[in-house]
Amino acid sequence: MRINISRLSKPFLLGRSSTWVLLYALVLLAFAPNALGDSARNLHLHYLPGFVAGSQRVFRPSRVAVLPATGAMAAGDINVGAIYSSTGTVTDTLNAQGLGKVVTDAVTHCLADAGLDAVPAEQSRAIPPDADFALTTSIESVSVVKRFGEEHTVHGQVFTMKAIVRLHFTLSSRTHPSLFEATITGTEDEPPAKVGHEVFFPLETEPEESLSVALSRSVGSLILEPGFRRVLPLVNQTAAIPATPGKIAAALP
Repeated sequence: MRINISRLSKPFLLGRSSTWVLLYALVLLAFAPNALGDSARNLHLHYLPGFVAGSQRVFRPSRVAVLPATGAMAAGDINVGAIYSSTGTVTDTLNAQGLGKVVTDAVTHCLADAGLDAVPAEQSRAIPPDADFALTTSIESVSVVKRFGEEHTVHGQVFTMKAIVRLHFTLSSRTHPSLFEATITGTEDEPPAKVGHEVFFPLETEPEESLSVALSRSVGSLILEPGFRRVLPLVNQTAAIPATPGKIAAALP
């Protein structure tokens, strides 16, 4: 058997049509993101103190250790939503970083505003020696979607936006692993729903602000929960009501 060495050593050459196809594919890969108009935006969420009415100056100063928020969305760069054009095309993807710290800071701030001695704690389910209670928070979902319509008014292009933050809270003591437990959802809808025949304009126009409102509602609503208020000593609570973790646990059904 004879092998033609000269034929095997020749370089592989693309035909003219194949070369143009390859070049066209490379151009598409380079410019596709811009052509589609899809860009990534990083949202920086923040807690709005006192946003939930009745959530400030509620409790007597018991020390509550606030453990770092957990959940699949707590760490890393997380996609939380998108902005859609009037044709339904995604124009911006919305991301958020470090949601665990954002939520932990929000919970700590909220508890302090409510009158409690809230202190950040290490990642552990054990209650620190100097704390009466421990509060754990699990991030279940964080999302925001903004959709533009075709209509334009003097105020700009019409849009709708919905933000949702769902958190799971567990309050514990050394003798009772679950004094209180609840999942609380905070939402923000733009524009606000009509009241009768009265139509409202959007209060928030940016996804970052809308999601911050939803976060503040979810966290602040914890203070209004009857079960949470029943466990912790209130400012106007009489001395006859249990105030220590042991007595509170014993008083629970």
